[in-house]
Amino acid sequence: MSANYTPAILLVDDNEDNLLTLEGNLRNLKVRFFSAQNGREAIEMVKLHDFALIILDIQMPEMNGYETAEAIRQIQRNKHTPIIFLTAVYFDHVSVYKGYQAGAVDYITKPFNREILVTKARVFLELDKIRNELSQSKKEFQSIVQDQTDLIVRTDENNSIIFANRALLIAFTKTFDNLKGNNFLDWVSEKDREKIVRAIELLSPSNAIVKLHHSLNVLTNRQIFVSTIIRALYDSNNELTGFQYVMRDVSKEVESREELIVAKKKAEDATKSKSQFLANMSHEIRTPMNSILGMIDVLMQTNLDEDQLEDVEVIKYSATNLLGILNDILDFSRIESNQIQIQNIWFNLNDELKKITKLLENKANEKGNNLILEIFPDVPQKVKGDPLRLGQIIINLLNNAIKFTENGTVKLAVERDFSKEKTTQLKFTFTDTGIGMPEKISASLFNFYQQGDPSIAREYGGSGLGLAISKSLCELMGGSIAFKSEVNKGSSFWFSIAFEEEEKTKIAEKTRILVVEDNLLNQKIVGATLQKNNLGFDIASNGKIAVEKALENNYRLILMDIQMPVMDGYEATRQIREFENNNPDREKSFIIALTANATKEDRERCEKTGMNSYLTKPFKYADLEGILQKFDIIH
Repeated sequence: MSANYTPAILLVDDNEDNLLTLEGNLRNLKVRFFSAQNGREAIEMVKLHDFALIILDIQMPEMNGYETAEAIRQIQRNKHTPIIFLTAVYFDHVSVYKGYQAGAVDYITKPFNREILVTKARVFLELDKIRNELSQSKKEFQSIVQDQTDLIVRTDENNSIIFANRALLIAFTKTFDNLKGNNFLDWVSEKDREKIVRAIELLSPSNAIVKLHHSLNVLTNRQIFVSTIIRALYDSNNELTGFQYVMRDVSKEVESREELIVAKKKAEDATKSKSQFLANMSHEIRTPMNSILGMIDVLMQTNLDEDQLEDVEVIKYSATNLLGILNDILDFSRIESNQIQIQNIWFNLNDELKKITKLLENKANEKGNNLILEIFPDVPQKVKGDPLRLGQIIINLLNNAIKFTENGTVKLAVERDFSKEKTTQLKFTFTDTGIGMPEKISASLFNFYQQGDPSIAREYGGSGLGLAISKSLCELMGGSIAFKSEVNKGSSFWFSIAFEEEEKTKIAEKTRILVVEDNLLNQKIVGATLQKNNLGFDIASNGKIAVEKALENNYRLILMDIQMPVMDGYEATRQIREFENNNPDREKSFIIALTANATKEDRERCEKTGMNSYLTKPFKYADLEGILQKFDIIH
């Protein structure tokens, strides 16, 4: 954007006094003003000038504001320029909807409040500044592509050339007109063509890039050896539209291993430069957005009436969403350029899950939703993986569920899918009672920039990147993601990722455990705790069965419930100890009471009956582990 650039505002009103009033109220803004007294004049000006903002009266003769806005949207030059409707009437919901359909982005009522008018105008002028900066950045990026020493070619799906950068034209000593429409593979050496054809046939939307080496005939008598990155290009419907070839001349490196290492270093430096360029661009875009958000916060601290505060809150909401979109685009760009690095570190999974749900609790409450976290008992606490990227996926999916649910329930359940050697596959399931979605949009839901139904996208906002980013991160971690949904009943998303599980302390060889518990749920809880720590066990549902099993099997450890039908834990322990006393050659079992009571009298009775120790329900494995170590059952 030129340093001398001055944005322009078009004021459209059939009343000349209104035009003068509008311009007078906005005179402190550094802008150029253009005015029109009817729709036709406005359309002619839109064809001739670029505008940052159009303030348009609805009630005008011949062509009203709605008709004028619709006509403006058909003109390419100002197709996306923000339009604020100015109205003294027609402010019912139907008229407002009609205005938005015609292309308006906001309304101001007559007589208008100067502060609101100026505030809104400033926001759109800031957005125009960002748009112009992005346009300039695009031009700079195009210049960078043209200045690349790499040979870059784009083709259609049949490999017919549709673009070639300057480096390639110089290497081929041809003009673009000479190359346009020709099959690019005609310049690939004959021995390598089949290799490239096989490689591109294997590309897909989820695996769109391949890197290979081949020879290239740049002149009749000259052949070079290139390292080529081929990217398959797809449209929003995952239909193949063409290919992009980025080729680097590595002829000398083929002849010399040392030179090949140098080329590799240069390639890494080039990648870093591109990554730095991306980071700088993100910074340049976010800086003005942070200024906008900061000024909005300042404005909210001033003496605003209720309507003004509501308007400013809408602006803040939109600006915050825009910043979120910019962050999503940055992540998308990193994924596209393979700049995402996946960590592999030990972390406490339970702590991470609880922090995330705590973070989103207020957001859920604001929409009247109940946010639930359920971690199944057999899920390991400590795992090895990438907590940052895992958290990003979970936050994206929970945010989506909360966004599309009102006065309902959003739940995250984490369970063990299966285990193999030192790894365990965990399944994360997100369910909500929100609006759901029709089956027809499911095919494109994980595509970049796809949000399904456009009307839903307009109402709920977002970049359309969250699910696509989640899918990409999930796949980078070796996982998979899927969903099912039903309109007006809710949605369920789930993904599975394998983690390395911390190796647990194992019980001594040939040690056998008997769990004595009459309650089925408690059996499962105790059993799951032992299984999670690789401990095998038998179950007895009352004291009588426990005695029978204990006499038949010499258990090293018995976890004894106290209150049970048929025979309680005290009597069962007494009979087991009596049998052991009558058989002195038999190794005595360690008997640990499992009791909901923890009084002094209960503990004394346990000891008197012959129990070695006790655990108070509910217990943690760490409590049991301490007792097992005390009696040298585990080491």
